[in-house]
Amino acid sequence: MKIKQKDKELISKEIENLEKYSSAELVAVVTKRSSDYKYAISLINIFVLFSISFLLIFFTQKEASELLQIQLLIFVGISLFFEKFNNFVVKLLPKTYKYNKASKNAHKQFYNLGLNRTKTRQGIMFFVSYDEKYVEIIADKEISKKIDDEYWQVIVKEFIKDVKNNNLSNGYVKAIKSCSEILVKNFPIQTDDENELSNEVIELKP
Repeated sequence: MKIKQKDKELISKEIENLEKYSSAELVAVVTKRSSDYKYAISLINIFVLFSISFLLIFFTQKEASELLQIQLLIFVGISLFFEKFNNFVVKLLPKTYKYNKASKNAHKQFYNLGLNRTKTRQGIMFFVSYDEKYVEIIADKEISKKIDDEYWQVIVKEFIKDVKNNNLSNGYVKAIKSCSEILVKNFPIQTDDENELSNEVIELKP
């Protein structure tokens, strides 16, 4: 998954337009995936291996050395399968598990990108983890004082629909437009306003 340049420009322009009238600092962050899920996939691999080994031990008359060879072949085969069809395997993982990974990544990026270090403490991150179909909006403390999390969750629900429909840019634009009025009202632009965070879309490497 890679965002087209024209879509990046569209999102950046929407952020720029909002920040002409509001002191809030919006940042769009997107990543293909928030984890490689190697640990979870390894556990599945081991579970499948032991399950098949159990069946072989109790329902066949194989010698120990022969069983060991079969187990080794099974392990290699499963590993190659999971590597080749990684996206399919990730889809089988529980949604809550994937959402937890994506949320941890979102909060990590919020701090890594310095949204918590602006002078006004009015940073807002619109985070998308594409493979997990996960969206989170994280606002810094000054924003949170006037706009509660329930408000952002309404926007997130609509945003996720666009992500699931492979319409990422439309989701970003709609989300930014949805919050523009309340941000301009509660955080109007100041004469000494300084744009501390880039308006460019940040595309993280998986």
